[in-house]
Amino acid sequence: MGLDDPFPIEKCSGRVRGAILAEFQGRCPTIREVASISDAQWLTVPNIGPTTLEELRSMAQPLPNGEEGAAARIPDHEILSRLSRLQRELSILIGEIRARLSASSPRRGPHR
Repeated sequence: MGLDDPFPIEKCSGRVRGAILAEFQGRCPTIREVASISDAQWLTVPNIGPTTLEELRSMAQPLPNGEEGAAARIPDHEILSRLSRLQRELSILIGEIRARLSASSPRRGPHR
């Protein structure tokens, strides 16, 4: 699959499919067209949030035939922004797991 091939819209969830079609006035764009829109721009499109954006980006990953994928053209500041967001989400999840583990572990008194 090349960058100028149609974006695999049929593999997307209904929410992402609708957002893509709305953004491209009802036509199916190429992989290159979808990849060329920055994360900041996508996040202004109705029904595109962080989760749906990740789904959309996963559909435009590096290609098996050795062509440059969309990730190679993402500016460094966007990559760092994604990394920062993922690290914050991971920290939140770790905190929630620790809280649940400590809440479910039996309370022990002093040993005699």
